[in-house]
Parts: sequence; structure tokens; C-alpha cells
Amino acid sequence: MAPRRSVLPRVAVLAGLVVGVTRLGSLSPTYAVKGSWQGNASALKDSVKGDFGTVASGLAPHVTFPAVSYSREGVALFVDDGHLNADYTTKLDGDTTFNLRVNDEKAWKASLLGHDASLRVRGQGTDLENLFWEASQDSSVEDVGDVRVEFNSDKAYNLTVARHKLAEIAGVHLDAKVRATNAGVTSRLGARRSLPGGAEATYSVENPVGVYKVGRSTHNARLSVPVAGGEAALSFEGDSSSQAYEGSYGRGVAGGHADLRVSHTDGAVGYNVSYARGLADTLPVDAGVHLGIDDEGVYGRVTAKRDLGHGIDAEYEANARLELGNEQQKSLSHALKLSNKLGYAQLVHSNGEAPRLRMGYDFEA
Repeated sequence: MAPRRSVLPRVAVLAGLVVGVTRLGSLSPTYAVKGSWQGNASALKDSVKGDFGTVASGLAPHVTFPAVSYSREGVALFVDDGHLNADYTTKLDGDTTFNLRVNDEKAWKASLLGHDASLRVRGQGTDLENLFWEASQDSSVEDVGDVRVEFNSDKAYNLTVARHKLAEIAGVHLDAKVRATNAGVTSRLGARRSLPGGAEATYSVENPVGVYKVGRSTHNARLSVPVAGGEAALSFEGDSSSQAYEGSYGRGVAGGHADLRVSHTDGAVGYNVSYARGLADTLPVDAGVHLGIDDEGVYGRVTAKRDLGHGIDAEYEANARLELGNEQQKSLSHALKLSNKLGYAQLVHSNGEAPRLRMGYDFEA
């Protein structure tokens, strides 16, 4: 049996290479180092006995090297994702910028970018038959609106006309948007009106691309009203085949936020009543609680975080849910995490499962 090779020489070589590459860049680029492992807490028994193979394989460092570069007066050379790239950028006039980028696999891309127009081309070497290009232009036309046209070498196009202030009729603000594509046309008409007492009503109708039947159009409507220090709202969304309704009310209560929602979608009724509150003002830790009940069951979540000093943070999270159906299934999970700027260790336990330990590190050097 061949003797086991130590990982220390390989780590040393890797560290030396990283330091060398880092010093090469004039801007002192950084690189990311990370690793992680998770498994049953019982796996640590092997480590106690001196067998670190399972844990060490997961914690082996994965290094993301920096994009080393040199640039001057519009010309740049840089290494990114294992490829050498050459880049040239220049101003053709006060409004238009030209850029050309080529890499060591002869892949290239060029662009002309202006204030209201752009052209991008990409290709491979001298192969001019498989070029791909795309262009766009933006303009604002009086009495029409904002116009944007996009097209490419595959003969696909988008023509969009938007009018954010189409008209105002009896206090109702109208807006419109039309988009034409190879697959057809879609259009949207929206309306919004402010009502007495801070209330607001909105409505929009939009047809799917290439579908011109009124019954297939999607309608959205919402009415919101301030009530007793909170906001009540009614909303609707749907077409002739499917509709969804929702009523909601939310307001601040005792330093937290209470929320009530009732919905009706395709014949099914749902509800959700919840209360969330931070506890930092009553406890010596940064903590919070979220409790609720919905049409499926009762649920809750508790979180807490505290600085233990010396750069170490402790975090705790518990989640619980009890289904109210015939089976009355319940779930409960806990997680305790210790971390600093270099790494972390987390113990996770859910009912019906063995405790799991997670360890890892992630830092930039």
C-alpha cells in the first residue's frame, strides 16, 4: 500500500502561486478562498480517532483567482476565468464609445454604444458566416411616447411604445404600452385614481402576445384604503377562465406588524393571519418572532443573534409548524451557528432526523 501523501506541500505550493499572481497585478487584486463540509455529528468520532479524511476532503480549499489586468489609455490585457483577453476602448465622439475584445481562443466581440443607440457584434476568428449581432435604438416621439426598437441577426425584433401619461379623464390617470414581436402584439392599458381619505384605485388590462380575444386578456384591479392606522386592500387578477381575489389588512401593533389576508382562487379559499415583531427592545440580544395561522396550520419562527466578543457571533433559529388536517403532521427544526470573519460551525437538528453539523470558511485574501 502506497504511503499517504501529505497535503501540506501541495497547499504550500498553492499558497505560493497565489501570492505570486497577486503581486503581479499593480492594483493588488483579491482572490476568494472557501470550503465547506456537512454531515452527521457522529462523523466527528472518526476525527477524534485520528481519521480526518471525511472532514478534510470537504474543507479542502477552493480558490477563485483574481482577474489580473493591465490597462493604459484604452488598451487592456487581463486574465479572467483562465483566458487571456485583449481589450481596446476609445471614444469616437462625445456620445459614442467603441470597444473590441479578443481572447486566446480567437473569440471576439465588438460594440458601439451611444446615448440612444447600440450595436453589438460577436464572432469566432475570421468566420464571418456565423456572426451574431444585435442593435437597439431609443427615442421619444412627441404625441406618441417613448419608442424602443430592438432587432438582431436572427431576424427577431421588439418594437415597444410606452406612454406613461396618456391622458387624464375625470381625475383618472391613464397610461399605455404596446409591444410588437415576431410572435404578435401585446398591449396594456392602465388607470389610476386617488380617492378621498388617502384611498387609491388602480386597474390594468393586458392581452398575451399574439392573442387578441378579450376573454383571454388579464385584468388586474386593486383598491387600497387607510383604516384605523393601517391599510386595507382588495385586489383581483384573472381572465375569463381563472380568477383570484384577495382581501388584506395590515397595521402596526405593540411594536410589531400584524397582517391578515383572505383569498379565493379557482374556488379554493385561503387565509393567513400573522404577527411579526423584533425583540431587541426587550431582550439583550437581537431577536425576533413571527407567529401565524393559515388554512393549512399553525406556524412560528424565532431568531436570535448576539456578539460574543473577539469577533465571534452566535445565531439561533427555530422553525415550527403544525398541520391542522386529519394527519396533524408537525415539524420542528433548530439551528445554532457560531461564526467569525474566517469561517463558521453550525449544528442543525430537525424532528425525525439525526443532528447535522456544517462547517466552512469563506474569505478574501
